[in-house]
Amino acid sequence: MSSQPILPFETIETIIDTLAQDDPGALSLKACSLVCQGFLELCRKHIFASITIDGLAVAVPTPTSAAFVRLLSTTPQIADHIRELDWNILVEDFEDRSLPGILEKITKLQSLTIYWPRGQRQWRMNSLRPGILHLLHLPTLIRLEICDSRDFVFVDLIPCINLREIRLDCTQVVEAEDPFPLTLPKDPLQLDRLLFGVESLAAVSRIGTSLRPDGRPIFNLAVLSSISLVLYNYDEFAASRQLFQHCVQLTNVDILVHFPLTWTGIAKILEPSIKTLTHLCFSMSAQDETGTSDPLAGLVAELEEIRCHRNIIENMTINVYVGACYKCNQGDDWGLLDSVLTQSGWSRLARVSLTISTWNLYHDDATLTSLPQRQLPRLLSISVLSPPKVYTILKLTLGENEEVPC
Repeated sequence: MSSQPILPFETIETIIDTLAQDDPGALSLKACSLVCQGFLELCRKHIFASITIDGLAVAVPTPTSAAFVRLLSTTPQIADHIRELDWNILVEDFEDRSLPGILEKITKLQSLTIYWPRGQRQWRMNSLRPGILHLLHLPTLIRLEICDSRDFVFVDLIPCINLREIRLDCTQVVEAEDPFPLTLPKDPLQLDRLLFGVESLAAVSRIGTSLRPDGRPIFNLAVLSSISLVLYNYDEFAASRQLFQHCVQLTNVDILVHFPLTWTGIAKILEPSIKTLTHLCFSMSAQDETGTSDPLAGLVAELEEIRCHRNIIENMTINVYVGACYKCNQGDDWGLLDSVLTQSGWSRLARVSLTISTWNLYHDDATLTSLPQRQLPRLLSISVLSPPKVYTILKLTLGENEEVPC
């Protein structure tokens, strides 16, 4: 390997940055890194920008924590390039005494994803905690995802002054019995985006009411712009109502409700942000054995209520997932959707996207594919309102992989 390239540094940097944009597996970058010392450092910036640690991965082999320790022990300067860390923690990782110190070598992390070994270790009492807290409290961290923790605590996030996005999936939140001493930041966390996956009832319930040791809220949800929720039961739906009371500047809302939940009450839940909302996504699962139930789970009535408020919604997505062996009502409920969304009251609505996902094994494909023409004629029209608005029905999914354009 030669020591210096002939081309100007800026030219080489541009070439390598461009190469990295389309280099699956970083194969080209790895080859370039062998050319000379100058190439090596520039290529490392991309090769090690995103690290996945998962000793259980089989289909796509990924480094184990032991391999990660060896890498940063022998070449510690690589830690400066790590921006994203996706870590599936195994039980044996807690036995590695060198791992916390290795984690502390990382100083510029921007995104952290942790899959906790469910039921194996407590979040606040384990040997990896010093290293994990180091990563959490880096001033560069802007995105955090926690999965499968049964006892996560929000107080651990108080020092995360630049955190902008949190995703919690299969994660329960508990109160901290003995908050660790810390210097409190001046202001609560200013999040831009919140995402709650399944089994996150306690997190949804507590995030708006969790307090710092000085009595102030941990999170300032009044500035939150985007939220995504998966709701399986009525308790979660009720908790979401409490959460939205703290949110007054939302622009993007994405909610998935599972049968037997309906959309009843969603208009009032969204009301605190009705003057700022621009993008709405409503997704629902349907389990109708008779083919006579409302396939939209009460959404049309809620949209009518939203229409009667002064709103600035620009983009609306509606997804209906029909379970296998269940029927899809193709009656007048769809026509009511067509009517509500093409009346006045949607001053900025420019795009409506509808997806019906079902299984072609159990349904008449020809009947379903004709549903938009039969029940949604006005939404299919590009000039039904003045000024003209383009409404798009994206697709009808008939089976696991088959998509039929409407």
